[in-house]
Amino acid sequence: MRVFLDTNVLVSAFVSRGLCTDLLNIVLAEHELLVSNLVVEEFERVLRDKLRAPKTVLERALSILDHTEAVPNPTAVPGEPGFDEDDATILAAAIEAEADIFVTGDQELLAAAKGRPMPAVSPRRFMELLRVPGDSYPSPPDGDGEPRVSEHTPGAAREKAFEFALSVITLCKTLEEGRELMLARRLLRAGTSIGASLEEAGAAESRRDLDRRMAIASRQARQTNYWLRLLSQSGIAPEINFEPYLETSLELIRLLTARAG
Repeated sequence: MRVFLDTNVLVSAFVSRGLCTDLLNIVLAEHELLVSNLVVEEFERVLRDKLRAPKTVLERALSILDHTEAVPNPTAVPGEPGFDEDDATILAAAIEAEADIFVTGDQELLAAAKGRPMPAVSPRRFMELLRVPGDSYPSPPDGDGEPRVSEHTPGAAREKAFEFALSVITLCKTLEEGRELMLARRLLRAGTSIGASLEEAGAAESRRDLDRRMAIASRQARQTNYWLRLLSQSGIAPEINFEPYLETSLELIRLLTARAG
């Protein structure tokens, strides 16, 4: 899942221990972190000038963001009365980057994001959607009025995605031994995210939420198939037979496409 984090979430993750720190660690380990150039600039300015964070903290924070996809600031930002220009720029950047979800602790920004083609949630709500256990993050009351979806994702797709993730982990270990680190990491992220998205779909809050999560899993399956085809046809790992992995990824795409329809 492509997760766009607002400046306030990143700042909280680095200056205090708690929900946002755990959130950032989960996103870095299991998802794809997105920020914008403006978020990076704000983040550095707040840590350095407002909070006067120690140099070691600032360097560690920026080194993590150096390995994160920073999307350009959008050239056109729709102006809205009473909406902060920087907030509007960050929200527009997340939409243009096709983030799957936008996480912010700014209540005004959450309100402004309603109705956009991308869900926006608070850090606490994000952890709830990921079903992170523990009393530290109690579930907030459901205020959208929609019934919780009781239908779970199809067992065939979910089980196949889990088994596929295990095989992808083994494949990526072999690729890393051959020094194909960059491609291995991209494949690992995409290939293991399919099953994670399907597990999340089992906790969908509404029919629309379920369809969105299934669509995310379908997109991740297509991304996985792309990396597998690239590895197979590039010839950089001729000792590996990619056909079984390609066949399974195509089967997952068919299952998820049929479910989405």
